[in-house]
Amino acid sequence: MGPSVVSIVTDRSVTGGMVDDTPLRELFRRFFPQGDDGTGPRLGRTGSGSGFVVSPEGLILTNAHVVANADAVRVRLAGERRERPARLVGSDPNTDLALLQVEAGQALTPVEFGDSDAILIGDWAVAVGNPFGNLEGSVTVGVISAKGRSDLVIDGGTPRYQDFIQTDASINFGNSGGPLCDLEGRVIGVTTAINAGGQGIGFAIPSNFARRIYMQLRDHGRVVRAWIGIVTTESDPQRTQEPALAETDRGGARVTGIQPDSPAARAGLAVGDVIDEFAGQPVEDEHDLFLRVAEAPVGMETSCTIRRDGESRRLRITPVELPATAAHGPGAAGQWLGLEVADARDPSPQVEQLREALGVIPGQGVIVVRLDAAGDAARAGIHPGDVIVAIDGQSIGGLKDYQLARDRAARRHEPMEFEVRTGGVERLVRVIPSAAGAEQ
Repeated sequence: MGPSVVSIVTDRSVTGGMVDDTPLRELFRRFFPQGDDGTGPRLGRTGSGSGFVVSPEGLILTNAHVVANADAVRVRLAGERRERPARLVGSDPNTDLALLQVEAGQALTPVEFGDSDAILIGDWAVAVGNPFGNLEGSVTVGVISAKGRSDLVIDGGTPRYQDFIQTDASINFGNSGGPLCDLEGRVIGVTTAINAGGQGIGFAIPSNFARRIYMQLRDHGRVVRAWIGIVTTESDPQRTQEPALAETDRGGARVTGIQPDSPAARAGLAVGDVIDEFAGQPVEDEHDLFLRVAEAPVGMETSCTIRRDGESRRLRITPVELPATAAHGPGAAGQWLGLEVADARDPSPQVEQLREALGVIPGQGVIVVRLDAAGDAARAGIHPGDVIVAIDGQSIGGLKDYQLARDRAARRHEPMEFEVRTGGVERLVRVIPSAAGAEQ
């Protein structure tokens, strides 16, 4: 395994607009105690991580957040002191995976992938990486603590698709992107996140999941995901209208919304249906369905088993590629509470026209560019063109702040207080989230 694990270093331009009250500023405080807190422009080695070789030709898998916004990426192979320039083949922030290409002049030693579906809680796990950028080939040992972890909020970017392995093998800063292995040295995960406030809590992307993403990045430079055009919540036996099934309900995902002229609409799915199987695989909950739909073959007819009016039915549905607006929404901020927003200073024609039409002065905050009339935000009185400047007392300077607030409150049901600027008038709006749902 040792020859396959590499160090990754990145150069980034750091300006006042890119350094905020995050661990990055704390690092500047620690290393520049005389007052240079990183708010001035500088070009320096501001990132490090790990990765591992997945092909003899020099393809290297790592985390997307390790190389995000990098001006230059370099790779240091095991046993070498020189740093080789690397090319970004493709990146998928939705799973926090990225693929690099390095020219080594010789065949490299790739890892052997293991079967992450076969691992059990309590199995031994070995994390390999290069902590702090210079402790090459460090190994820590622990066990698999849990599987299928989701709904995590991760500083620096929360992946949309989550199915994490939890381990108590120590994952230190700089280990991100390195392999989590079984005792035979086979990769069962890609280490991606730690809980800095908790002892023995780290997370890794399962190898089976990571390998599928790697192959798409290798073949297409991007990830092609399926979409059927529904919004779902978990099927709750306590609220079901099917008493005969309440005691035997094993889960499933209840359809709460359907996009017009979508694959789901054309297949005959209806609001209230409970999806029990998709593509021949059982559906435990909405998160399970979320992953199964995303990985379904685009353009290929797929089976879907539903419950409707106490009866089981089988439908045939043909997924299409996930639209960009469903994946990200305008300005890279996907829909939440029926809102789609962009940075209030976004120079795109769509946002500029909206600002001019409503007399919005570019500044701090995010501007509402699209609104679901039946969504929670619209019911609370938010309108297109409104600028959101704070959520629950936390200032929203731009998209990054908004996305962080959205990720932290994604599953929240308690009312939230939005500070909204309409024209030159600021007001407080109380938004009450309805049952959390996932768009598939």
